[in-house]
Amino acid sequence: WVSLQENNALARIDIESKRIEEIMPLGFKSYNTMENAIDPSDKDGGIFFNPWPVYGMYQPDAIAVMPNNNVPYVFTANEGDAREYGNFNELVRVGSSSVKLDPVAFPNAVTAFKPISKLGRLNITNTMGDTDGDGDYDELYSFGARSFSIFHGLTGELVFDSRNELDVVAKALGVYPMENGEDNRSDDKSVEPEGITIGRVGNRNLMFLGMERADALFIYDVNNPNRPVFLQMLPTGDAPEGVYFIEAEKSPTGKSIVIVSNEGDGVVKIYSTK
Repeated sequence: WVSLQENNALARIDIESKRIEEIMPLGFKSYNTMENAIDPSDKDGGIFFNPWPVYGMYQPDAIAVMPNNNVPYVFTANEGDAREYGNFNELVRVGSSSVKLDPVAFPNAVTAFKPISKLGRLNITNTMGDTDGDGDYDELYSFGARSFSIFHGLTGELVFDSRNELDVVAKALGVYPMENGEDNRSDDKSVEPEGITIGRVGNRNLMFLGMERADALFIYDVNNPNRPVFLQMLPTGDAPEGVYFIEAEKSPTGKSIVIVSNEGDGVVKIYSTK
């Protein structure tokens, strides 16, 4: 399985035959529900999660696969990423003068959506959203899903999404990205789940999720891929990128080990079971 991040899809590849069997589009996540509520502004004076009429493209960075009852489950860290190369740049803020909002889909846009304390600071793609071709945005699509997801590896069906739990828990534990008193990444992918791996510790399958902007590693019990359970948070270095698990049987200490490489400060941290 390969993550096609900027294409918002997964590819399934038969290694033996060297054949791409299928490309599975991941679709979009609606933030217009309480369970998916987000804070889309870094200029609203705090961290406030509310439903908004915006979609998120899953766009996973790292992925991991866990077989369960003969089904391969693909775990995705839904970071998000914009396409910027040459003269092409799809990144635009909702508050930009180039973003004209459809008056039916976004009534009272000037006061309800465009201000920087509302949706004005949110980064979206300028390549989608004009569904009727009349020159304004009927829908808004942002980068990433601010979550981790679990997909059926053979069908591409979404089995589980963590909704807004990463944001909510990060805020509760004091690791939501902040700078000078402001939540400085709310407008741009939030905690940014990036690295992910799965390992077996004792009789439990655990998922380890590194979040680049929260500088934290979240650990989940994923024995039941339909109902992952948050266990604990470990602080990392600056901007965790790679996450690697070594099972106890192969560890030099005889204990399970998780290794995290941090892009921001160049530090590698190693965590061990007791």
